[in-house]
This record gives sequence, C-alpha cells and structure tokens, in this order.
Amino acid sequence: MRKTAWAFALILVFFQAAGSSQAPPPSLPLGQGRPETPGVTRTTLKDDAKSTVIRVHFKPGAAEPPHTHPYDIIIVPVVSANVTVTIGDRKVTSIKSGDVQFVSRDVVHSVANTSGADFELVSVALK
Repeated sequence: MRKTAWAFALILVFFQAAGSSQAPPPSLPLGQGRPETPGVTRTTLKDDAKSTVIRVHFKPGAAEPPHTHPYDIIIVPVVSANVTVTIGDRKVTSIKSGDVQFVSRDVVHSVANTSGADFELVSVALK
C-alpha cells in the first residue's frame, strides 16, 4: 500500500467584511444533497460528527457557483493548476499541490478550473 505524505506550506485566512449589505448565498452541505454542478464530481471520503472530507474533481472549464457552508472548511489542492479560487473579496489564480486555503463558515467562495487539464482538491469541513 502506497502512503502519501502531505506537507502544508501555506495557510491563507480570509474573513468576510462585517456589515455587508448583500446576503450570502444559502449554505450548501459538502456531501450528499448538494446540487449537481456540470463537470464537477464529488466523492465523500469521510463523514462523521466532527468532520466531512470530500474529494472534488473539476473537468477543464468547470466552475462551482458562489456559495457558503455552515462550517469552516479547508481546501487542499491535489494537483497544481491555474484555477480561480474566490474567497470573499480575494482571488487566487494559481495554486500548487498542498497549498491550503481556509474558508470561514458562511463566507462566500467558489472554485473554477480555468486550466486545460483536470483539477482535484480535497475539502475538509470542521463541524
């Protein structure tokens, strides 16, 4: 059995500005019950009372709509790619395998695969 070591070199924390006049999109669960997004496939790796871990695969050009979650989440890309990760008012356009993006609960965020290759990430919800 092959073991994979994960090294985390960067943690970015973004917070939504207080007093925003625009209501965030409704919170969406990470696992089952979430609406289908064309070109995006989700595989639940773990789901218990403390956390949910989802592997998310994006085909080239696939994009999630902006949304929120009721839990803090950590996004870890499995492969390096040119993607657009939007968290609140911040955008990251190039991401490396193992980079960590932290998204606070109820902060609007999205991921779009702007590269010509498949892209995968692991999303961890901290319940």
